[in-house]
Amino acid sequence: MPTTGRLVGAICFAALGLYLGYLAQTFFEEGRIPTYWWPLCGLAGAWSGWVVVGKRAGRGYSPAIGNGLTGTATLIFWILFIMSFVDMIEKSFRRSYDDPLEALVDVFQLGIEHAVRLGQMDVIVTALVGGVLAGIVTEFFGRRFA
Repeated sequence: MPTTGRLVGAICFAALGLYLGYLAQTFFEEGRIPTYWWPLCGLAGAWSGWVVVGKRAGRGYSPAIGNGLTGTATLIFWILFIMSFVDMIEKSFRRSYDDPLEALVDVFQLGIEHAVRLGQMDVIVTALVGGVLAGIVTEFFGRRFA
């Protein structure tokens, strides 16, 4: 059911996802930013804000901090997972795998590689601080206009 908390959560976390995407784009190889990077960051942020954080809005400001951090972790997880899955699909079209299990295992190895490459200190600090602020803003609007 749509609520103000869900809407504000989706907007805040979509903005956070896009900003994290902007910060992380410098850590890709020269000119190798995937074409789906910006939609992925924005949609993953909107989804985690709507489903994870917005659903829990209205429980107080202390839980809002935890909700914001949980939403940020969900945002980062889905970005890394979808990026790794798309890379695995591209590699499978080039016949890089002998069987499906090898491809499935490679999704998680690719995710770890992406996390190490994109997980720089400025991105991590921005994600944590932005997640807390987005959680508090979502809580404020979720309580005020419930």
